[in-house]
Order: sequence, then structure tokens, then C-alpha cells
Amino acid sequence: MLIKLLLIETNEHFAQQAVSLLEPIEHIMICGYAATYEDSLQLIDKYEPQIVLLELNLNKEHGVTFSAKLKKRYPHIHIIIYTDYDYVPFFNQLIESGVSGMMNKSSAVEELLCMVSTVMSGRTIVPLTLYKQIKLHRSDHVKHYWEFDLTPTERHILELIYERHTNAFIAKTIYLSESSVEKYLRKIYDKLGVRNKTEAIKRMQQDLRFRLVNHHQEQ
Repeated sequence: MLIKLLLIETNEHFAQQAVSLLEPIEHIMICGYAATYEDSLQLIDKYEPQIVLLELNLNKEHGVTFSAKLKKRYPHIHIIIYTDYDYVPFFNQLIESGVSGMMNKSSAVEELLCMVSTVMSGRTIVPLTLYKQIKLHRSDHVKHYWEFDLTPTERHILELIYERHTNAFIAKTIYLSESSVEKYLRKIYDKLGVRNKTEAIKRMQQDLRFRLVNHHQEQ
């Protein structure tokens, strides 16, 4: 499959260097390069590229703002940040702006091609050092019970609830009064979105079941 690619770069030397690297690749068609947002729009409308390689440090506009504007106008286009600068401090903002990948210009052409093909398949590549810092944020309605912000005491109480122990037994086990246990229970129920022990146990049973991935949705 032919992949049409546009470069957005303010440094002409870097732009020409990237073109010389990618132009010989049979399945890559370079649609040119632009230095401004306006020029980018003209080239995108003319050539309809699937991939945009975007420099993070632009003269008139920050790459974060630039990418957000492009994605809003062309949501189907994949934007890959391709830069000499440290993109890590902007990582979360860039994800929110809609970019599909990030990499340094020091990467070998093989790595760039790998990123392009990976992004085209609906995935991305993240360096292992950065991957280890990523924490997934999930909305409350899809969270499992262990993902909620429970204190160690609340977690212990929840385990005892799951084992069907009474409030008196829980109080004795964790050295608290029954009234204190009841206060903890109310906090736990509120966090889990349940009303009582029965619903809490049911919620835990449901969450502990493994679910098959819907591969059609994933794609």
C-alpha cells in the first residue's frame, strides 16, 4: 500500500535530509514539506497524506497547538512528532492533541519506517524507558474495584467482605470498633458505586472474571 507522507518542518536542511531518506522507499510518497500551518493545509488538501511528520519546535507555533489544530480539521490523519527536541515533558499534552506517535530525528530510517507502518496499522511504538512511566487513566464506570483509590485499611476490609465475614469479625481482625468499620464500609460503597455488602461482593465477582478481548473493536 502506498503511504503518502507530509513533512512539517521549519528547518529546510532537516526537511531535505528527511526527504532524501524517505524518497527512495518504494511504498512512501513524499507530498512535500511545509513550514507554516497555512502551507500545511494547502498540501494536505492537495495530496491527502495519511501521515504527517511534525517538528515539535516550530518558529511561530508550538507543535502541541499545531497538532491539535490539524487533528481537529483532519481527524483521519496520523501525526508523528519527529523532532530533535525532548518531547517527554509534552508527552501527555501531545497525546491529548491526538498525535499517533513520537520519535527523535536521531532514529535510524528503519525505525522511522517501522513507526510509520505501525501507526498505519492502528498501533504505535513507545520507548521502554517512557513506557515504564505511563499510567493508564480509566473512567470510573469501566474501572475494576482494585483500580479505585482505596486505602490499605479499606482494601483489607474489602477482602474480608469478600470472604463473607461479619462486621464484628472485621472489627476484631483490624482492631477497630464496629462503628468505625461501618464508617469505612460507607466510604468503600461510595467509591465502588454500590449500596451494601451484597452488591460489593457481586461487583468484585464480576471484576475478577477474565473477559475476552473484542478484536473487531480493538481494530
